[in-house]
Amino acid sequence: MRFPQFNESGPLTGYELEAMRSLSTAFLTARYEWQTACTMWDRLHAAGETAALGRAPASFSFHEEAVGRLASGVGGYERHAALVAWRYTAAALVLGVAVLRRIAEDKPPLTVTGVEELCQEPTLGQLHAALSVPVPDLVPERRYPADIPGERESSARQWVTMRKGVAGVIDLVLELATDEEAAHPRTRDEAATCLLTQHCPPHTDPVYEGVLQPLFQLAEQVPYDIARIINHT
Repeated sequence: MRFPQFNESGPLTGYELEAMRSLSTAFLTARYEWQTACTMWDRLHAAGETAALGRAPASFSFHEEAVGRLASGVGGYERHAALVAWRYTAAALVLGVAVLRRIAEDKPPLTVTGVEELCQEPTLGQLHAALSVPVPDLVPERRYPADIPGERESSARQWVTMRKGVAGVIDLVLELATDEEAAHPRTRDEAATCLLTQHCPPHTDPVYEGVLQPLFQLAEQVPYDIARIINHT
């Protein structure tokens, strides 16, 4: 799935469409880099274990050393790519939901300034709020629902799961701040005002673990949901 075709004369404004398309290509590029880095890390980790098992006590250890150095660099790049991917994917979802909602509810187009603001990385609270919009209920059913049985229910579960995942990230950000005796955030409400990319210390387990992959899927789906609403009207 990439990005759907839209009629230039449809209800989407040029800047709404351009912003959504640009964010989509940005997060897809970062997503592929992250997935490649994850594959490289897994491969090097396995190679490191093999090198450690095959090294006799008196032998040289250059192979193991080389693998360790490579894995260290790849590990850093994997986290960097993940945070870049998060920044653009989260923004794509928040902007997409705002556009979807205004089209579904037949509201005026977003302003240029409003679109530009929504293109920035959202706070965790803003992302959670976007995930709380009943998107599956706003998207019309397919002409032949039997083609994909239970599609609406499955979609609703995805949104609920993702919303709970982001709520868990907010809790983790607060826990990390408490553990490290940081001045901010000190409450859950304060944690909701944080940007994930600024609260994912490199020496800790990534707070996006288990959440980034499903976020890709929803952000990629939203433009297609918008297209379904437009085509249904």
